[in-house]
Amino acid sequence: MARRLLLYDSAISGNAYKVRLCAAQLGLSLERVQLDLLKGEALAPEFKARNPFGRVPFLLDDDFALAESNAILCHLARGTPLFPAEPRRQSLVLQWMFFEQNQVEMGLAVARYYMKFRPDHPKAGAIVEQSRPRGIAALKTIEAHLDGGRRFLVGDYTVADIALFAYAHLAEEAGVPLADFPRVRDWIGAVQATPGFVAMEAP
Repeated sequence: MARRLLLYDSAISGNAYKVRLCAAQLGLSLERVQLDLLKGEALAPEFKARNPFGRVPFLLDDDFALAESNAILCHLARGTPLFPAEPRRQSLVLQWMFFEQNQVEMGLAVARYYMKFRPDHPKAGAIVEQSRPRGIAALKTIEAHLDGGRRFLVGDYTVADIALFAYAHLAEEAGVPLADFPRVRDWIGAVQATPGFVAMEAP
């Protein structure tokens, strides 16, 4: 029986985009259910009954259910070059993926969300001003790491690059000019040149 991968998805979500990009580069077919996050569809009781996290992406791999974007990346990529088996390299990949969720997402993704999708929120300005410096600091960390000629974050291209790329390449939508980060720009170009790359869909 063919493997069935069902993704609960949203066009505005960089986290959901990560999964689509990883699947495309692994040659995996996804069925997709689009949720309108701005209308609160991820918080609907029928969705939360299936996924108590109440967020996208959410993956059903046959009868196996999995939330959290970076966990899904590791699940899909296990046993492939995108998720190295060597323990130390694997740990370095995970290091960058945890950094992405704690720093890149909490900085760039939050600022982007309120600037692009919720500018009318009464606290939007304050949230953006609080989040953006965290995103800038995260890009500075990536920029410094890429100094010395690294093309990707951990040796060859891995899910660490996919995880960080999703929101790093949208930095300008968070009000952070990528012109200030030339090595990050080069790395973004290297990710975009990888086989099977698919761009993020316009929301």
